[in-house]
Amino acid sequence: MRSKNTLVVIGSLIAIAASLLFVWKNHFAAPRINLALHEGIGVALAEETIRCLENKGDILVITMAKGDSEILAAQFAAFEKRIETSGVRLKEVELIDSDKRDSYRPGIGLSASKLTREVKKNLKKAAIVSFVGLPKLDDEEFAALGEAVPQLITFSRDREKLGSLLRRGAIKAAIVPRFKFPAPGPEMPSNPGEWFTNQYQVIRPVGLVLGQ
Repeated sequence: MRSKNTLVVIGSLIAIAASLLFVWKNHFAAPRINLALHEGIGVALAEETIRCLENKGDILVITMAKGDSEILAAQFAAFEKRIETSGVRLKEVELIDSDKRDSYRPGIGLSASKLTREVKKNLKKAAIVSFVGLPKLDDEEFAALGEAVPQLITFSRDREKLGSLLRRGAIKAAIVPRFKFPAPGPEMPSNPGEWFTNQYQVIRPVGLVLGQ
């Protein structure tokens, strides 16, 4: 009997400890990512979407499930908050299946076949916004998209992949890691906007570079 009671007490203590850890991690622990930076990326992506669509139209967003990427969860939350204050409407969110998360990363992973499927399903959308990059398309893959392609806007970690789509004007704006230095703004960023311009920038078609 005494042994059984001891096990009950130990089990209760473990449950309490687990609950306290959960509360601490979700309410008090510091985030494991640079939250300000990724909020800045999300806002910048929203601003480019609003600009490209002249503050009107329906959009599809492609991203990963919240539990699969803390980075994309932060970016999307900031993006959505800004979009909600605009005339652009977030009509649909396409979440990458969790069992495919090993093939996707923030700014990387979207395949030509996946992009083609989403374009075909969303021809009436004004834009497709991808948080998981865009693929490098050859002539045949680009032709498969069809003639009526919604505007493409993306966060991408690999700007080299965007070349063909940028040259064809299919990408209207892309957030990419900063490649022009020195970065504008203070050396020690203190808010989302400063963090964004310190580490990332916007590129548009025809070699037009913003955020310098």
